[in-house]
Amino acid sequence: MGLGSIGGFVRSAVSAGTKILTGGKGINPVVALVATIAISWIFRPKKPEIPDFGTSAYEDFEKGVLLNKQSNDASIPVVYGERLIGGTRVFVETSGTDNTYLYICLVLSEGEINDITEIRIDDKVVTWASDLADNTAVEVNSSDSNFYKDSESLIRVEPHYGSDGQSASTLLSTLSSWGSNHKLSGLAYLAIRFKWNQDVFAGVPKIQAKVQGKKVVTLASNLSEQTASFSTNPAFCLLDYLRNTRYGKGLTTSEIDLQSFYDASQVCVTQVTPYSGGSDINIFDTNTAVDTSSSIIDNVREFLKGCRGYLPYSAGKYQLIIETTGSASITLTEDNIVGGYNLSSPDKNSKFNRVICSFVNPDRNFQIDEVQFPPIDDSGLPSADRHATMKTADGGFLLEGRFDFKTITSPYQAEEMAEIILRRSRDALSLSINVAFNSYDLAIGDIVNITHSSLGFSAKPFRVLSMTFNEDFTVGLNLVEHQDSHYSFASKTQATAVPSTTLPNPFTVQPPASVTLTDQLIQYNETPLTALDIAIGASPDSFVDYYQVEYKLSTDSDFIIHSQGSGLFQRVLNVIDESTYDVRVKAVSSFGSSSSYVTAQRKIIGAIAPPSDVEDLSCNISGQEAHLGWTAIPDLDLSHYNLRYSTATDGSADWQNSVSLVEKISRPATSISVPARVGTYLIKAVDKLGNFSSNATAVISNVTSTLNFNAVTTQSENPSFAGSKSNLILTDSTLRLDSSELFDSASGNFDDGTGLFDSGVQSADLFPSGTYDFANVIDIGAKHTLRVTASIIQTSDNLDDVFDSRSGNFDDQPSNFDGDTPANCNAHIEIATSDDNVTYTSFQNFVIGDYTARYLKFKLVMTSSDLSSTPVVSGLSVTVDMPDRIFSGNDISSGAGTKTVTFTNPYKSVNYAVGITGENLATGDFFVVENKTVNGFDLTFKNSSGTNVSRTFDFIAKGF
Repeated sequence: MGLGSIGGFVRSAVSAGTKILTGGKGINPVVALVATIAISWIFRPKKPEIPDFGTSAYEDFEKGVLLNKQSNDASIPVVYGERLIGGTRVFVETSGTDNTYLYICLVLSEGEINDITEIRIDDKVVTWASDLADNTAVEVNSSDSNFYKDSESLIRVEPHYGSDGQSASTLLSTLSSWGSNHKLSGLAYLAIRFKWNQDVFAGVPKIQAKVQGKKVVTLASNLSEQTASFSTNPAFCLLDYLRNTRYGKGLTTSEIDLQSFYDASQVCVTQVTPYSGGSDINIFDTNTAVDTSSSIIDNVREFLKGCRGYLPYSAGKYQLIIETTGSASITLTEDNIVGGYNLSSPDKNSKFNRVICSFVNPDRNFQIDEVQFPPIDDSGLPSADRHATMKTADGGFLLEGRFDFKTITSPYQAEEMAEIILRRSRDALSLSINVAFNSYDLAIGDIVNITHSSLGFSAKPFRVLSMTFNEDFTVGLNLVEHQDSHYSFASKTQATAVPSTTLPNPFTVQPPASVTLTDQLIQYNETPLTALDIAIGASPDSFVDYYQVEYKLSTDSDFIIHSQGSGLFQRVLNVIDESTYDVRVKAVSSFGSSSSYVTAQRKIIGAIAPPSDVEDLSCNISGQEAHLGWTAIPDLDLSHYNLRYSTATDGSADWQNSVSLVEKISRPATSISVPARVGTYLIKAVDKLGNFSSNATAVISNVTSTLNFNAVTTQSENPSFAGSKSNLILTDSTLRLDSSELFDSASGNFDDGTGLFDSGVQSADLFPSGTYDFANVIDIGAKHTLRVTASIIQTSDNLDDVFDSRSGNFDDQPSNFDGDTPANCNAHIEIATSDDNVTYTSFQNFVIGDYTARYLKFKLVMTSSDLSSTPVVSGLSVTVDMPDRIFSGNDISSGAGTKTVTFTNPYKSVNYAVGITGENLATGDFFVVENKTVNGFDLTFKNSSGTNVSRTFDFIAKGF
């Protein structure tokens, strides 16, 4: 319905009432010739205002404003002030491989708007890389954990503010279906592109924008129109709506009383203090989304409701009047009143003892909220203003009025409206009179004083609601009681802060607390495998359904999904030793949303880890043997055990300075018998990669064997080390590996060398191996079975690694505190034997034991695995022993001459003992042992007269 045909509505709204008081004479009916009409700000709503079930049309509309709709003919709202808008999807399209990108054009409102200050996606505020601006594309800021994933933005938005001359969206123009003519002129919209991410988007995203609405023309004090700008002033917003030809009434300026609109605008910006200590606010603001599908008169009424306005049409112009304090322009007495009067008081349908006002509250996500007067806790109000007092005065009836205010978003402005409505309803005498023609200067909204003796009125103020001009040149006035006190803004109670929700967001998943990696050897189908164990710290999120574990070699580009499950322990089999693996784990909710990844990295040790140290080594001496036993180590990759011997008995024996006794004791053996010696036995486990236990386990024996050993020779090479050397140098009476680099062979200047002076110009330039041949071959003199032992005293040195040359933090060094040099170099003795000093066996690793030969040749082998570490040998010797041997014979006839006894295996030394036992000797018989050699001896028996005789004898020889 147009503004020119609203008289019937207004007249019904300001009808005389139900209770008529008549004074003097009755009122003769008059015929109205001309009516001055107005749309008033306050009307009694139709009953019932709130349905018994469901929601009101107001609630449905405001909820709809926040939703995303899809349509090509839906009404487009007009936003005045600031509101959160859902919008209408008018264009949706996908593109990219597997429809990676989703493009949406979302129309928000009529334009041109002032700004878009915030965009929410699925109820989460997006943090942008820069401020939103008209026709400018912007990406998500990297600080946004919701929509910036895997180092990239998932959203790009290009706002358009809705000028009539705006150009087509550059963002949407990348699609062939969106051309340069798709400008959406005059419409504010978002061109937006989403990149699909299953962890972020569960479907088509919900989009909301906080819009600073329509730019409107304002008036200066001289009524000159100012450049359109953002304003929440109800007078200027209503002026824009009335004059707009696209969605408003389309009135011309000549049809509007601009002065009244300017005057009203000044009332609207009256500053009031909402609560004690609060900052001042305007008494009226307009923040609304106008429903363009509603009639113009309904929308105008919503503007007026929000500012207590009247829109009278008088003398061909629309005026805007704000109901507020004021004084009477004239006083009407009984002399001015023609005829009788109609006086009515409010009935129960228009009188309230509680008023509830609904409004849109930004602090509650722009949802509908309510305030009431008197407030729930009205103990701070005067007794007369309390609900219980008024209810008692109303006969105990609850008289409740509910009013919706679509343009108000402040709880303080809404509560002020509720208070004024309540007070006005309780002090709202209505008076209808006819007055003389001298009242023609009155206008709708004016205040007049009524003095009437029969009514007991003396200059009682009333406000003009409507006027009629009668045929008898009188003026009919419909008046309502006015009290200035109703419009004095009373400080409110500060609105309570909306408590933050503590409900978890099902679409935001907390990541796992931690990821810890270890590796170990396991037996799988009787085969040792290296396994990477992954321990997951549980996510604190209540919505976690399972964890997704992914891994890859650090040199690979793509992760492999290993498992998806709720277990906090996972195992990857058959990983590669000495390779580095990257592992990442994310938590996935029951909604399919994922957390960020928690990552970890590990270099696999597996089979390259040294085997466990041997435990419980024991030694029992039995006769000539030492019986050694120990507990088997649990390592699955055990190859064998290595046994060494040192002559030290004071606990100083170590692996480096001992010599090999048994090089390989195969698994699963846990015992061995070796020759009994005084000294220290040392054992280490060796795995299949040749790694030794980190620490040797030792046992000391002080018990000798029953055999008597005789020292044959000891050959010491130190300190002169006079033998031949290959790739070795003699320094300070120690043998070391030599550098493979000559000083003169280095290029560049002396000061440009990168290494240490002692280690050569460059690092890691030692020979990988070198040998030292003992100065002399040991000749036993004949072929014998010998017990050979050796001694080596060595340390190690790294010429390239000194403490001050390390970079970085001390605690970050990957090495052992004492260094890794001993593990990177080694020195050992090798032996070769011969019977003729011409043909020798091949050199082999020396082990303490028995060797049968005449000639013994030794050499020292020194190695370096990193070409920086070298053994430092300061002591080197071998010792040859021979045990006592016993030769014997019995019942041998000597003959009458000299008997030569020959040994089947000659002795080394003639210092052996011989025992002779003669049989059937006569008194005075004796024997003579002569000519002892290593091969035997001569024996002669004689009688008492010294004559050679033949006798039978036994003999025994003991020596070496």
